[in-house]
Amino acid sequence: LNMDIPADILERMNAGAFQSLCEHLRSRSDLVQNMTLMTISGFCRNCLAKWMVLEARRLSKQLRSDEKLAHHFIQEGDTLEDIVQQLNSWGYEDAAKVVYGCIYAEWKTRHQSKATEEQLRLYNERKILHASHDAALLNCDDGEDQHETVLSEAILIRLQAGAFESLCEHLRARSDLVPNMELMTISGFCRNCLAKWLGIEARRPE
Repeated sequence: LNMDIPADILERMNAGAFQSLCEHLRSRSDLVQNMTLMTISGFCRNCLAKWMVLEARRLSKQLRSDEKLAHHFIQEGDTLEDIVQQLNSWGYEDAAKVVYGCIYAEWKTRHQSKATEEQLRLYNERKILHASHDAALLNCDDGEDQHETVLSEAILIRLQAGAFESLCEHLRARSDLVPNMELMTISGFCRNCLAKWLGIEARRPE
């Protein structure tokens, strides 16, 4: 039986699977280095954070043209301009805290190992796999006031779901270049794990 999943439920499933992936990688911070993951799969923890930021920019634009969608995210006391500003101010460092569970610089100091010449060679040889991100969209509208932007749970779920979809698209585009076994060997997860995490979210009680 093929059933269409309501969009709001699918969004929560995608966000939950994204959270499971982040938890998986956080628990393997010393074992799964970003450079190795990038070399094998073309993405790393930093890419997950950047995909969240890009989703924030997309949502910001959508809210201005979709009144129904905007109403879904506006909370009591907020205006559309408040939400748009929050999304445009939400940057990489904010997203990295979601992915890494701490400030990126702190994680890097604790867990990142110095790359060997061989690791650098392999990394450069496989640049064709590497995810690309629009640098202009990653910039945030902070002005002179550098501060942490706090998003509502509904918006954060939307950004996590969008990042998960971007990851799936990234891996689908590299189906012949990134075998599941290699990905599993290096990182402890593969496409099958992503699907299983989605299934677990579908069965998770409210």
